[in-house]
Amino acid sequence: MKAVFVLALLLGFVGTLAGAHFAPWLAHARLASHTSVVANGGRAERFVIRLPADRIGATDGEAGGLRAKGDGAMLLPAQFVAEPLLVEHFKVRNEAGNVIGVAARHWSGTSAATIWSVLIPSRGGLVLSGPGEPRGALEAALRTAGYSAGNAWDGQVAVPMVREGQGAVAAGTGEFDGLGGSYTETWTVASVDEDGQVKGTIELGTVTSRLQ
Repeated sequence: MKAVFVLALLLGFVGTLAGAHFAPWLAHARLASHTSVVANGGRAERFVIRLPADRIGATDGEAGGLRAKGDGAMLLPAQFVAEPLLVEHFKVRNEAGNVIGVAARHWSGTSAATIWSVLIPSRGGLVLSGPGEPRGALEAALRTAGYSAGNAWDGQVAVPMVREGQGAVAAGTGEFDGLGGSYTETWTVASVDEDGQVKGTIELGTVTSRLQ
């Protein structure tokens, strides 16, 4: 049942944005992509999310750690509230800091999996699949660095949620159709306020190439 709900959320999110993308009366400005060639012939591209400014909404942070706490919490059916499920929606930026699209992150502690769907209206969409980080991984890393709940904290902590070789580019549309590859996901935290709201960045580093 929970898997169906998560799938419905993902499909609804992608479907709504795809509808906006293909609507004939809407023309999306295309910003130049910031890619670089890697040694094996693929291309590397980095997407950036600034916290808390780029968070659109999230389920309660108790599922996956303190990172989702703050305004804009999503409402879930009662049967999912107690489940280790975290859904987060963000704006996405390129390396130059321009907002180029939106993304949804679905984490489930039960299935130990993370799914990202990244949609750039002028270019297409990417689905990224990786292992789910341990429950409360970000909070644990911050506690090691001196953070304690209810107190403001400043510092610099980088937490690799998906390391090199762990994450896969599972599917793509538009410009990303027919591409495969890998991705990494790193959360870099600069501060946490008394309410547990995180200030920092999420970086998604992708390496893709044309599937044979």
